[in-house]
Amino acid sequence: MLLFVTGASGSGKTAVIPGLRKRFPVFDVHDFDERDGPAAEETRWRQEQTEYWISVAITNQRLGKDTIVCGGAVFGEILACPSIHQIDHLAVCLLDCADIVRVDRMRRVRGTEPDMSVLAWSAWLRVHAVDPTWHPEVIRENGYDLMRWDNWSAWERDDPRWQVAVIDTGGKKVEQITSAVARWIEAQINAKDQSTSSPLPPPQPDDILREEGN
Repeated sequence: MLLFVTGASGSGKTAVIPGLRKRFPVFDVHDFDERDGPAAEETRWRQEQTEYWISVAITNQRLGKDTIVCGGAVFGEILACPSIHQIDHLAVCLLDCADIVRVDRMRRVRGTEPDMSVLAWSAWLRVHAVDPTWHPEVIRENGYDLMRWDNWSAWERDDPRWQVAVIDTGGKKVEQITSAVARWIEAQINAKDQSTSSPLPPPQPDDILREEGN
């Protein structure tokens, strides 16, 4: 099982990592940004990084271990990664908050002044979590060459396969956010036990060849 805890800057996704490690010691919990990357996040790098964490989860899955990754992954990019169909159970949540809460957190925690691009990105993520047709070019342009956008490009809003749990972190302390995410994780553990099928498309022939070549 692979669980992504996502969100824009200032949403609380990094802050919950220590608490999740304590609550779920049997999970392999990672920060999406553990590996070095560009100073300014780039689309291609983020997508390559997402595929990397999926590969880590696949290795863990073979060992009977589940994985949690907290960071800047994007649902549509996760579904388009070439190895995603090898995951036995995938779930994604989006941590979100009001713009002024996000600005205040970034000023207080990072000591930086966020620009409008941060708020624009968080707004796009908010709609993307509900509607796969919302300006997909935002993540498709200048992306990773191996992405399989056809995994979901034909899906419409309200497609039952497009599921992102949105957790409002506004006005909450880190412990409260961690508890909310933990409840979502526990629900996914139960869902995995009851799951009989995957919403993801079956592997394509070129995907299989690529895996055999690894």
